[in-house]
Amino acid sequence: MLMLLASLAFLLNDYRLSVSAPGDIQREKSWARSGVMPDIMISGIEVQPLVPLAGEPFALNVFCQNIGVVRTGSYGVDVTVRDRDGREVFTGQAARKKALDPGQTGAAFSASVTLDPVPDRYTVSVVVKPESFEDSNPANNRSSKVIDVL
Repeated sequence: MLMLLASLAFLLNDYRLSVSAPGDIQREKSWARSGVMPDIMISGIEVQPLVPLAGEPFALNVFCQNIGVVRTGSYGVDVTVRDRDGREVFTGQAARKKALDPGQTGAAFSASVTLDPVPDRYTVSVVVKPESFEDSNPANNRSSKVIDVL
């Protein structure tokens, strides 16, 4: 009997439309994509060394993770580095044919980058593009990181 009452209480309340507390992860307000799907996201943008020197090469690595419940398919990664004025100073692409299992993180892009021999602040922008699957949350397919080059 108690279980029946709990079930009725759950059905009568629409938890999808409840508001999240400030600072909490936003709750889904629409169940349009409630199926079992992969969700690929950019999990990290890494620069080595942490503070590159102007005119010297540094490693730029991007990592993606599947936070969905189903294996991903192939995907592409676009990387752009812009200077303080918004000029593109580096672009790169990678095509990843290896799928990511649920919870798995993988290296998605790696390049050696050499920027102008003048110290500046740069913005690295990354976009991951699902190709052979539908992504359950395209909002987490973009990321950026600001780096200072001395």
